[in-house]
Amino acid sequence: MVAANVYLGADALIEAMAQGAQVVITGRVADPSLALAPLCYYHSWAGDDWDKLAAGALAGHLIECGTQVTGGYFADPGVKEVPGMASLGYPLVEVERNGRLVGTKPPGTGGLVTEQTFKEQLLYEIHNPAAYITPDVVIDLEHVRVRQLAKDRVEATGVRGKPAPDRLKTTVSFLDGYQGEAEISYAGPNAFARANLARETLRQRLALRCPANLRARFDLIGISSVFDGDSQLTAQTLQDAANDIRLRLAVEHADKSVVELATQELLALYCCGPAGGGGVRRHHTQRLKTASYLVPRQQVAPAVTLHGGEGNE
Repeated sequence: MVAANVYLGADALIEAMAQGAQVVITGRVADPSLALAPLCYYHSWAGDDWDKLAAGALAGHLIECGTQVTGGYFADPGVKEVPGMASLGYPLVEVERNGRLVGTKPPGTGGLVTEQTFKEQLLYEIHNPAAYITPDVVIDLEHVRVRQLAKDRVEATGVRGKPAPDRLKTTVSFLDGYQGEAEISYAGPNAFARANLARETLRQRLALRCPANLRARFDLIGISSVFDGDSQLTAQTLQDAANDIRLRLAVEHADKSVVELATQELLALYCCGPAGGGGVRRHHTQRLKTASYLVPRQQVAPAVTLHGGEGNE
């Protein structure tokens, strides 16, 4: 095991501010907690005022993804137009003591804040709208109402909160062998047929030269790197439209030399494969794997250390 990172909540951050900290540096903290902590400190919200905590955590959820609320990840030309993409303003959320919140952005910046941009981020990464679990509060979004107040000003009301969970998410990282990637491009007339032949040639050579427990994936980027699976059904329907394809090999194995051998076979396609391959790159690295667990809250004891102050650096 290399590391274990608990998704902490706002409590330790509030304690740091109460001790006079002007800048708080922390390890893994749930994204909404970074906004909830200063709101709790400033508004003196109680630790069990679940509706207000939910409103503060919702504010954090709305601004946690950069410019999504102001149009950054929202933009889709011809479908969802966003002006001023090169000068997007980062979102601001004004949160009152009673939990009312209004989203906006700095004046004179690009982008837009609308009911649509708000709702898209509101539901982003939400598994259960009635129970969005954070370390500080379980947020109930079922009764939230979003309303445009003015240009680039949107109000959200009706958020409710439920008691915080008894267990905290923990991500454990551990070493798990090696992984490698290699790519080569095929372009121009008959590109798909040449790239597909390269893929099948590479697949057979790996079967001849590498151990049977080598895990390998073959992608034709531009044809079947996202939607297609190992069946390659999508690739067959798009082959006539493609004339610029990049073959990608990804492999993993416990033995680094096996990974290097596998990617070497793609390198060999330069002269031992179909015509016209070029632009090879290879990369190998130790594989760091992660797994998530739920840890009882009472087993986690974050500590706050205050540095600096008058006469200190």
